[in-house]
Amino acid sequence: MLEKLFNDDSCQRLLAGPMGPHLEALSSKLAELGYCDSQARKVVCTAAALGDWLAERGLTPAEAGRAELKAYIEAQKRMPSGRLRDGAVGFSRLPALLEAEGVLCKPSPETPADPCLRRFSAYLANVRGVTPSTQWTYRRFVGPLILGLCEKDGPDWSKLTSDYVSNYVLGTTSEVRAAKGRVVSAVRTFLHFLVLEGVAPAQMVKAIPRVRRWRYAKLPKHLSSDELALVLKACETQSKTSLRDRAFIALLARLGMRCGELRALRLQDVEWTTGLLHIRQSKSGRGRTLPLPEDAGRLLARYIREERPIAEYREIFITSTTPRKPLGECSASSFVKMFLQQLGLDGPGRGSHSFRHTVATLMVKNGATLKEVADVLGHRSLSTTGIYIKLDEQSLGDVALPWSGGNV
Repeated sequence: MLEKLFNDDSCQRLLAGPMGPHLEALSSKLAELGYCDSQARKVVCTAAALGDWLAERGLTPAEAGRAELKAYIEAQKRMPSGRLRDGAVGFSRLPALLEAEGVLCKPSPETPADPCLRRFSAYLANVRGVTPSTQWTYRRFVGPLILGLCEKDGPDWSKLTSDYVSNYVLGTTSEVRAAKGRVVSAVRTFLHFLVLEGVAPAQMVKAIPRVRRWRYAKLPKHLSSDELALVLKACETQSKTSLRDRAFIALLARLGMRCGELRALRLQDVEWTTGLLHIRQSKSGRGRTLPLPEDAGRLLARYIREERPIAEYREIFITSTTPRKPLGECSASSFVKMFLQQLGLDGPGRGSHSFRHTVATLMVKNGATLKEVADVLGHRSLSTTGIYIKLDEQSLGDVALPWSGGNV
C-alpha cells in the first residue's frame, strides 16, 4: 500500500526512517478505514516525522507513551493561518492506528494512587451511575488529593484529616476558579466512597468548606425570538452548510436538547410514523420522549437519505471525514459556533447550549409551567429550571412591588 501513496524515492526514504517498519501496516489500515490517498499520505508523513523526532531524543517508537506524544504535539505549533503543520495532521489517531504494532502505547508509570482511583471509578460507574466524562473529571480532582497521602505502599489514610481536606479544597478551588463546584462535588463524592470502604468517618464530609454560589445570580445566555427565527431560516436555506450540520442545529433550536443527547441519538430512536424522538441517554440518567418538529424532521430525513455515510454505527450523526465514527463533542461545538458566527450571532456564551436556554426561555414567556419546561429539558429538579423565571420580564413586572423611594 505504501507504494501506491508515494513514489519509489519517497518510499525508500520513509522505510529507512525509525518508523519505517510500521508504515506499511499503517498504510493498509488507513485504506481499510476508507482514507483517501491524499489524507493517508499526510497521516503517514506525520508518523514518519514523529519517528524522527523520537530518534533525535534517543527513543524508539516502542518506547513512546502518553508523555512523549504530548511533548511532540506541543512542539508542533500551528501555522499563522491556524492550520496544522504537516507533521501534526492525523496525529491524535496514530496510537489507535498503530496499536497492533505495539508502538506509541507505552503505559504510563503506575502511581501509588492508581489502585484507589480504579476502585473509585468502579464506584462512580456501578453505584453512582455517573457518565464517563464526569468520572474523568472526578478522577482529575481526586488524584492529587490521594497522592498527597501516598507513601511507597499506597495512601496513608491516617493523614486524611479535616485540615488536610479543607486545605486541599481551598487550594484547588483557588487555581480552577471556574470549576469550584466540580472540585467540591468530586471531593465530597470521594469521601462518601471512603466512608463505604471504612477508611474515613462519616463526619469527614463536613470538613469540606462551602463554596459560595449565589442561586440564580447569572442569567442564561439565550437568543431572542428574531435571532432564533434567523437561525431556523438559515437551516432551511443555507446550502453552503452541510445537511448534517443544519439538521443538528435545527434540532437543538427546536427541542433544546443537550448537545451530548443529540450526538448519542440513534437511528432506532426516531419514530417517523408518529413523529417522536426517544432520548435514552441523558445527563440526568432518565430518558424522555419529545415530538419531532416538521421542519427539523425534514432536514434530518434528508441528511439520512442523501448525506449520511455508510457506517457500522447506529448513531445518526457521523463524522464527514474518515475514519467514520459518531460525531464528537469538539466537532459539534465547533460547527455550531461557526454557524452562529456566519449569521453574526456569535459572542460570549453563544454555542450549542444557548439554544437550550432559548427554548426554555421562550416556553416560560409563552406561559408554560416550570414542570412542563423541566419535562422538556429533562431536569430532575424544578430548582434547576427556576432560573428561567428571571427572563420572563413581563410576568416579573406584574408581580413587582412599587419602589418606595419614588421615581429616580
